[in-house]
Amino acid sequence: MLNRSHDYQPMPGSECLITDLGNDPQVAQHLAQMGVLPGTRLRIVRLAPLGDTLEVAVEQGELLALRRDELDALACQYQVLPLSQVERWGPELYRVLSLAKGHTFRDRVDRHGIEPGSILQVLHPGQWPLRVEMEKNGESLILGHGEAVKILVERADG
Repeated sequence: MLNRSHDYQPMPGSECLITDLGNDPQVAQHLAQMGVLPGTRLRIVRLAPLGDTLEVAVEQGELLALRRDELDALACQYQVLPLSQVERWGPELYRVLSLAKGHTFRDRVDRHGIEPGSILQVLHPGQWPLRVEMEKNGESLILGHGEAVKILVERADG
């Protein structure tokens, strides 16, 4: 499934597989010169304060700065997203990859047994607050957007 980057609000930790460099030949050439080619996996490291520039890591370990319009030109297949963005994937099972820091947040997710490796199902993607169910015990949990942004997930089947 192809997802244009502009459909998505980039978040640190998100990863995508580049499937196409887009229709703008100048942007495509510029990205290719930096080593961003179809088949390359990008991970968003951080965003500039106004969000127009992003620091991304390519799978070869290099760090690059991309403008938002360059990211928007790409066709990406997202592989890792914050739980807040999974409406693009639908009501599937998700594996937790990492959790953000913060004592209050970590205490809350620890009480519910959410940790890296946990399997969650989002019951109604895109509806807030987000309702998730733990696969191991069937326990339901309600998450706000600010909490869901802090949980990075991948599809459990992938």
